[in-house]
Amino acid sequence: MGDPTDTDSTAGGAAARVDLRTLSRLVGLSMVTVSRALNNRPGVKAATRQRVLAAAREHGYAPSAAARLLRARPSLVAGLVFAPYYGPSREINPHALALVERLRAALRLRGVDMRVLYFEGDEALRGQILEANVLVFYGSFRESAFAIAAESGIPALLFDKRSGQPGQISVLVDAAQSCARAVEYLAALGHERVGLVTGPAEELYYNEYARAFPGALRELNLPARPEWVFQLPAAACNQDGARAALLPLLRRPNPAERPSAIVFASDWLALGGRRAALDAGLSLPADLSIIGHDNLPSGAEIEPALTTFDVHAGRVVQTLTHFAVLLGSRRDGAPAPGAAREVLIPADFIKRASCACLRPAP
Repeated sequence: MGDPTDTDSTAGGAAARVDLRTLSRLVGLSMVTVSRALNNRPGVKAATRQRVLAAAREHGYAPSAAARLLRARPSLVAGLVFAPYYGPSREINPHALALVERLRAALRLRGVDMRVLYFEGDEALRGQILEANVLVFYGSFRESAFAIAAESGIPALLFDKRSGQPGQISVLVDAAQSCARAVEYLAALGHERVGLVTGPAEELYYNEYARAFPGALRELNLPARPEWVFQLPAAACNQDGARAALLPLLRRPNPAERPSAIVFASDWLALGGRRAALDAGLSLPADLSIIGHDNLPSGAEIEPALTTFDVHAGRVVQTLTHFAVLLGSRRDGAPAPGAAREVLIPADFIKRASCACLRPAP
């Protein structure tokens, strides 16, 4: 049976072909619901879809020229639900922006139209997601947002988030491994006074950094100084926030009262830490070694070049694209069966000049 929306002759003896408005009136449903049923979009019950398709055949439904033009566009729509952390001037982490654009380009190559849906709360989300075949969550969310996706019947893919909703897939960066490796590297260079800067404790990625840090110190027999560990709140999770948090610590005149190295959960935070060190009159890396995460291009251009971790945006985008197409292509619009699944992506360590060796030369 062909697509009923492409019928070129009247069916069931109908005297005249009907348009979307007339068909909606005949079946007693909204035009949005009827359109979603005809185009096999999620969010429509199977019984309702079959009723609409049967009515379309019976009454010889004919899509308008505008509808035919829309149907020539990508058949799948991915809604990127984006909730980034903002700086004081509403700037966004460049790593996040670059990832969004790379994902848009990769999905376009697979015939998927990606629409960025800036998250404005759960109630707004209910309306934002209606036209999507699949959702990709990127940023700061509560479980209630994932529940809304599950209730709508739209499959969801989560980046650096875990969901309690069955069938939703999480793509996670192995932040705990990165943190442990950073501390190990600094210990090998002779650093014993190591600090940490992460973001909000309620965020999985940042919390993984914070959780792994004490264990890494203990394993290497390094002292733990709680006052050298910063979990910045959402409003301060940016360059300016990192600078403001660290400046009083780095201005302490006694070197023993400040860390000789700091691990940052992102390059964006590390760049703020670098500014704090310079403002405090410290020399990098002689007075302070720093390690970031994300491998921003600007990190390689500063002096000294920033040691960091590369999660390989291409690898992340490839994984997200694969699952977005897989989930979005499900004909019944339902999420993937079974419990939530996780895909863990390790980061590669990029050693540059921002870390000094404190061990004496042989």
